[in-house]
Amino acid sequence: RVEGVRIPQFRAISSVAFHIVLDECKVCAALIRSMVDEAYNRIDWTSPEVTKDHEFLPKFVRSVAAEIRKASEADPELPHIRLRTFVNNVVDGFASSQEGIDQLRKRSVMVQAAILSCPLPERVDKAVRSAYRDICAEAQESDVPVAVRSSAAGEDSRKKAFAGLQDTFLNMVGDDAVATAYLWDCASAYNLRSMIYRREAILDALTQSETTGQEELAAQAKKEWSIENTSLSVCIMRMINPVVSGTAFSADTATGCRGTVRKDLVSIDTSYGLGEAVVGGRVTPDKLYVYQKDDGSEVVIRFMGSKTMKIVYDENGGTKEVPVPERECMLWALTPTQAEQVAKGVRAVSKAYDGMIMDTEFCIDSKGMLWFVQARPETRWNEELALHPHTIFMRRREVEPKAAAAAEILLTGNGASRGAGQGKVRFLRSALELNRVGKGEILAAERTDPDMVPGMRVASAILADVGGDTSHAAITSRELGIAAVIGIQNPTALQALDGLDVTVDGTRGRVYRGLLPLHEVGGEMDVEALPQTKTRVGLVLADIGQALFLSRLRNVPDFEVGLLRAEFMLGNVGVHPAALEAFDNGELERLVQKKIGELDSKLRKTIREQLDAGLVSLDLRLREHVGNITGFAEELEKLGKKDDLRNPDEIMAVYRRMREVEKLLDEYTERAARFYTTLETSADLAEHVRIIMGYETERLALSGDSPEVKARRAAIEKEIANQVSYAALNPAVQETMRQIAALREDVGARCGLAKEIAALRSIPGEIGTLIRARGHKNGHDHYVQTLSQGLALFAMAFYGKPIVYRTTDFKTNEYRNLLGGNLFEDHEDNPMLGYRGVSRDIHDWEIESFKLARSAYGAHNLQLMLPFVRTLEQARAMRGYLDTVHNLRSGEDGLKIILMSELPSNAILARQFIQEFDGFSIGSNDMTQMVLATDRDNSSLSHIYDEEDPAVVWAILVTIFSGQKFGKKVGFCGQGVANSEVLRGLVAISGITSASVVPDTYYRTKQDFAAAEALNISASGLGKWLGEQHQAKLVKLLEAAGKADVAKL
Repeated sequence: RVEGVRIPQFRAISSVAFHIVLDECKVCAALIRSMVDEAYNRIDWTSPEVTKDHEFLPKFVRSVAAEIRKASEADPELPHIRLRTFVNNVVDGFASSQEGIDQLRKRSVMVQAAILSCPLPERVDKAVRSAYRDICAEAQESDVPVAVRSSAAGEDSRKKAFAGLQDTFLNMVGDDAVATAYLWDCASAYNLRSMIYRREAILDALTQSETTGQEELAAQAKKEWSIENTSLSVCIMRMINPVVSGTAFSADTATGCRGTVRKDLVSIDTSYGLGEAVVGGRVTPDKLYVYQKDDGSEVVIRFMGSKTMKIVYDENGGTKEVPVPERECMLWALTPTQAEQVAKGVRAVSKAYDGMIMDTEFCIDSKGMLWFVQARPETRWNEELALHPHTIFMRRREVEPKAAAAAEILLTGNGASRGAGQGKVRFLRSALELNRVGKGEILAAERTDPDMVPGMRVASAILADVGGDTSHAAITSRELGIAAVIGIQNPTALQALDGLDVTVDGTRGRVYRGLLPLHEVGGEMDVEALPQTKTRVGLVLADIGQALFLSRLRNVPDFEVGLLRAEFMLGNVGVHPAALEAFDNGELERLVQKKIGELDSKLRKTIREQLDAGLVSLDLRLREHVGNITGFAEELEKLGKKDDLRNPDEIMAVYRRMREVEKLLDEYTERAARFYTTLETSADLAEHVRIIMGYETERLALSGDSPEVKARRAAIEKEIANQVSYAALNPAVQETMRQIAALREDVGARCGLAKEIAALRSIPGEIGTLIRARGHKNGHDHYVQTLSQGLALFAMAFYGKPIVYRTTDFKTNEYRNLLGGNLFEDHEDNPMLGYRGVSRDIHDWEIESFKLARSAYGAHNLQLMLPFVRTLEQARAMRGYLDTVHNLRSGEDGLKIILMSELPSNAILARQFIQEFDGFSIGSNDMTQMVLATDRDNSSLSHIYDEEDPAVVWAILVTIFSGQKFGKKVGFCGQGVANSEVLRGLVAISGITSASVVPDTYYRTKQDFAAAEALNISASGLGKWLGEQHQAKLVKLLEAAGKADVAKL
């Protein structure tokens, strides 16, 4: 027991009882083999009825076992052998068998059926029932619901994720039910997933033994994982009737990050009902991170899941799945206070286990009481951190960045395991279809469970529709080292991928169409082996997952994050900030309709042009259409059919009325003809009515807001609605409107406007759905919480180290790609030189997010950097705005405000600019682009783009020396120092403060800086050194061009 941690009553039935069952029970081998063969062969194991039913196999085994027991009791003279002997005979050679999955499954069925056909030995039965009665007595209840949990030898190992391979039975009530569940647990020691897992563990060890020459590895594995040596204990635990359940780890499960230096991070996955929904990956749970600020208070960061179902007790015993009411789906399962309680409990458990990373399960009952029901060492990170405490393993395959940017994204989800994999998708309805998955293919499923491990081992990547970071799919993918995207939440689209070639990007959480080019990145980074350098070497980061993974770099004394990009986190917001503002203030629908109107005008013009050119056609018989809309055609038809006229006066009256209607029809048609272009390009029946009936002219003539005008407007709208209802029933009108709609659809599809209009119409609904799905109240809350929590996690990962956050530098084309961006962003011919940086101003919500991260979330190591500042006036105006409006001032609470020096004006006026800021950070990409007037997105200019060009070198040097003159920090952000020996030597010799690169080149860059500094060249010798470098470069170019003789001159 751990002080302060509440656990339910429980009793353990030791593995001795399991071995008594194997040794004392007797079975008829011939009878079992015969009956299992006959029953097994009756089943079509590929039929949908079988593969879709997750409970089919255990039900089948129990059914066969009941028939075997009945037949055995009917003929007691049949020869019997020990159950253990029979089991060992069946599983003999399993680990080295070349049989397919069907044959291996049959062996498992045979062993399980044999065990279940036996009654429990009396002393075991008595021990199980006694344990249950003891729990009831302690709970002071007669029939307490309990969970009967199996625990195989080795399953709580720090090295293997064996937990969950055997069965657990919930809501067992009464002696008989518990005794039956105990026997089911014994049988589950030999279920297919457990046996194959043992087999794979042995085969892995054999391979490792042969590769390394360590023979003892194979011997140890055979001893530890041999199926014949299977051993199983069972825990009978009082069940709590939970309102909320979940898992909680004392580290981030995906990256091993332990939080701040206090190792205080707790990662929680939680949902409604019983914990099996989370552990079994049947829902995408809420994700919470909890860590401590310096004052000891807790920080709770939350990400909403998709909790559409829950598992609850079945009043008839066992459990059942029920839907979660729609309103509750969008609520948080845990309150912040409850999350803090869970975190404190997990830390206490971890402390009791000597600080190991612990995997716990918890639940909260209807009274709000927190219970911990399981705790065991986490499987991957404990081993890695114990064996390699200072090494970060970064080698993996990733999608080429350019290919990823241009690829078609089919699905998105949670990147639960980093890296990339590609191949043909095989969607499995259950583990019974594992034989469909070939080596190197993509295993996709609604969710995975331990039955699917054999298929996961040969797959190159995993896709799961539901599940969180602690689901089976996530944990197993990380252990296997393969990419995984889970929590996709689009089952129809996922299943439709079956048979397609795709690339799975576990780092970005995306699935791309086709087989994209992959490349290997990273390597092993020994943090303790990093050399000391005068130049601080830091990182350029954007992805929080990468930050958590690399958090151990904060142990490097001079480490910093020299550039934290905002763009990735803004991508997580997913919506243009102006669209969120418009959503909150009720203006969004009006803006959408205005934009639709503009596009509709373009579409109508295009249709008119194509009609005039004869590219499309429409037979709009205007007079007939007007007659149908107004009702004149119907009236004329009725008048013409009158056959009950008795005298000349009646005949003349009808004739006069027909003339009047004809005249009215002519007048209405003449008026409509003036709007002919509008009518033939509009599929809006109300617009047709307004034009033809003359309401449009009257509406436009009405002005002011007097009561009379308002009354007339309301009357007009009512008359229009009535006429629309009338006209909509006319088949001829229906056909005309259908033809116009078809014409618009055809032309719109070919020119792309129909797609744009449809996308615009969906914007308000998509934004509302996104905000609710993320658990936020409005657009402001969505933006600020998403960005501030992302910033907080970066600050936590690199606790105590400076992190320079650069405010958003999206260009117009990038802003336009955000949801709602097409409402606010114009097309620019060259966005690189356009409306970007502080010229757009910094959105108040972004500054609010930054302040919230530093205050409420304790991220005091965050610094602020302003991008693309074109003029001194802009610099001064922005500093003044930050000061007067947002109370952000240099030096207060450790804040520093830095300029991203990336424009020629920043270098030319470096002495003036540096006096407005606490330092510079040189952005070499944009600086090179701007100095040489080259668009780095333009491939035809790529030969001119050169960071080593003398003009660029001058801009870099003047920036560095200006910073030094005023005693302020100057950093360098970009791959130039990693890729160019000239740039690296240049900044090192000139005495730059720091240089930051992307993670994959950090280790090499740190070593390269040490080598450059070892040359011990003074700043005064920089010119000579640069001349030598350029001369050496010229010689290489001449030699490569076959002009070695010229190079010798």
